[in-house]
Order: sequence, then structure tokens, then C-alpha cells
Amino acid sequence: MRALIRLAALILLVAFPTAPARAACTLASAVTATFAARSSYDVRTAAGTAQAVPTQLSCSSALVSLLATDYVRAQVTSAGAFRLRSPAGDSIGYRLSADAAGTYAFTQGGSVNYMDTTLLNALGLLGNYAFVPPMFVALTETPNLPAGTYTDTVIVNWSWQICRLLGVGNICVVQDQGSGTTTLTVTLTVSRDCRISAPALSFGTAPLASAFAPVAQAVAVDCTLGTSYSVAFTGGAGGSARPWRRMSDGAGNSLRYNIYRDDGTTIWDETNPQAGGTGTGAVTPGQMQAYRARIDPSQATPPAGNYTDTVSVVITF
Repeated sequence: MRALIRLAALILLVAFPTAPARAACTLASAVTATFAARSSYDVRTAAGTAQAVPTQLSCSSALVSLLATDYVRAQVTSAGAFRLRSPAGDSIGYRLSADAAGTYAFTQGGSVNYMDTTLLNALGLLGNYAFVPPMFVALTETPNLPAGTYTDTVIVNWSWQICRLLGVGNICVVQDQGSGTTTLTVTLTVSRDCRISAPALSFGTAPLASAFAPVAQAVAVDCTLGTSYSVAFTGGAGGSARPWRRMSDGAGNSLRYNIYRDDGTTIWDETNPQAGGTGTGAVTPGQMQAYRARIDPSQATPPAGNYTDTVSVVITF
């Protein structure tokens, strides 16, 4: 009788050589998935880029196997029907999925079983001793949005049955069962931005400083939808627009000129910016900011040569 008892004990030791059982599965009650901050123009090119959602369910010592009885299901309900919304009512669609590619996307009220064989292989979880089912969010639309914070609240109902210890013949000896709810907040912050097109300014060629004709030109500007902005010109390489900006030939000679508002007399610089308007969010800027430029006709004509200056257009919004 003693020999049989020892043999049975030995069989038990051999039957369960797998990972030791530790803590059961744990579930976070609330997590926040935050998209990387981006400007309104970046939003229009960012669809499809997936970001991982923080961990919700974690099973530290569950053997991820293909037992027919195992399941890990996540059922989701989105308050905004998978749309991120601002307080003003603007919105953008997004996708919530079990994989980064979006093949296993969640639907309103639908569920995904992470123990699906194809999904387990795609996620690289099969055979692991730690089971952390991932989620991913990705924008699915590229609308013209005003700046602001866009959010959605998703309720994720989890339920699971996972074998934590296998015996001989793939019989589950220790099993973890449970269910619970995670509140997932999805957030996108859209920042203001502007676009500008500023063609080069050329006075052409003349024999005398007094012979150069004034030039009428414009820069094209637009900003994030609903954003007010102002426009100014820097003082150029000379650092100041008053009383004149200066072009240089690189050899110490200079030619005085200035940039004015469309009236032709008001110096347009950073000390005197002009209200530009309200942005429409257009990808190609089309709000024209007209200006006039003139070379000081009263100055002595400098030596012949090519005279240049670099002036930046400053958009404040």
C-alpha cells in the first residue's frame, strides 16, 4: 500500500510541470487612450495610424492555449457611436480594434473573442504564459476640424475563462473565470496651425534708385477653421523696418526699401501687424494679404549689383 501511494504522488508531480499558478486575471476599471496631439492639418492626413490602448485585462500566469472551453470576450458600447466629439458638436470617426491593422474591429454592441485561433496567432500570444489582450484606436476620417478636444466614452464588458494550469492530456486543472467592466475614454487634441504661400519679391532692374517702380503683391494665408490670425513682416537682415529696410550686395553696399500695407504708406512690420481674418482650414491657402513695396527714391544710387534681403512673414494666431 505504501508503494502505491508513493507512485501516485510521483505521477502527480510529473503530471503538472507547467508554470506555477500565481495571481488571477486583473481588470482595470478605467483607462484613457490619448491620440498623439496634432494640428488640424495633420488630422487631414492621419487616418489609419493605429495607437495602442492602455492595458485593461491582464492574466499574469495564464497559459494561452487552444482549449475549446477557453474564451476572453470584450463587448463594447460607444457613447458617441465611434465618433470623437468636441463640446461644440464637431466630430471625427475612429476605429477600435483588437489588432493594429483593424481586421478585428469592434462594432456597436458587438464582441471579439481573443481566443480566436487566427487572432491569437496574429497577435503572437499563442503559447505565452502571460495573457494581455490588446486594443488599438485609429482615426478613420480626415475632416476639416476646428481646434479643440474631442472625446468618446466606451464601455468594455469583459468576460473570460482561461486555463491557468494544464495537466496530463491537456486537461485543465486550474481555471480562472471572471467578468467586469472597463470605462475607456478616447481623446484627441486638435491644435491650431496656419499655412502660407509667400512668393519672392523682385523690383527688377533700373539704372537709378529713383527709377525703380513700386511693386504690388500678396501673400496667401489660411489657418485652422475658425482661428483668427494677424500678419506681419519681419525687419529683414537689418533687423528693423523703420525708417527703412535694407537690401545688401554682400560687399557692404545697401539699398533702402520698405514694405507697406495695401494703402502704400503704412509700414508693415511686427510692431504694426494687421488682422488677417478667420481661418477656413483650406489645405491650399487662399486668403490674400496684399502689400506694396517701394525702394527709397531719395537715396543715392549705390554701385551696380544684385541686392537682396530676407524677410519672414509672421502669422500670429
